[in-house]
Amino acid sequence: MEENKSLILGGSLAKAMAGDFTLDLKGLLKEAWDITHVTKWVMVQAILLVFSLALLAVMVLAQIAQLKGLDLMAPNVQLMTEILLTLLTAPLITGLMMMGVNHAVGGRSRPSHLFHFLSKALLLSLSALMVSLIVEIGLLLMIVPGLYLMIACSFVLPLVVEKGMTPLRAIYVSIRVVSFKWQQFILLYLLFALLFVLVVLTFGIAMIWVAPFYYNTKGVLYREIFGVAVRLTGQSGDSQNGESIFHA
Repeated sequence: MEENKSLILGGSLAKAMAGDFTLDLKGLLKEAWDITHVTKWVMVQAILLVFSLALLAVMVLAQIAQLKGLDLMAPNVQLMTEILLTLLTAPLITGLMMMGVNHAVGGRSRPSHLFHFLSKALLLSLSALMVSLIVEIGLLLMIVPGLYLMIACSFVLPLVVEKGMTPLRAIYVSIRVVSFKWQQFILLYLLFALLFVLVVLTFGIAMIWVAPFYYNTKGVLYREIFGVAVRLTGQSGDSQNGESIFHA
């Protein structure tokens, strides 16, 4: 008899909101690196697909701007392009993040999972736009607050799709939770900033490892802090092929 069961892996939202969680960065990074060894190529395919679609969107927007006689270098045109690109890519970036979450709970992913959240495109685009606005305000006031808000809002999109939060609630929760361990989060993101410098120095070759490692690390972080609801299917409660279902 086939049964469906669900369980929570990792932390919990209640504990996260109370600051009742620990971050073993060394252990988290090791686990994410091990996961990356297994999932590297599927993540690279997905990342290249996002990059290609974003590039295509930029080209189309640039063509439209030229047809309308707009100056592509004008600040208002560049701002509009950034906003439209944020709106268009938000569901795909969410897909990448949730692929990392899926790997963190033992699931397998396919590049097609990028499009898993297109049905929530409007909500995700609104969330991404709000985060972008908050970060821009922080950068205008002082650069450091803007950079911190960029880190503090890093869980917004997963919270919207996995926990079903509204954009405002997800932003509040993400900032509140990160503030409990802000030193460790800053240290972690400084590490990835250095790794992305390595990407530049290797003319993009290191991206094959760094980008999948980044998204898998975020997936492990999300699981350990907020917990992930995993749906298992199989005969008599056994998980099918030992895999969780990508379902958020």
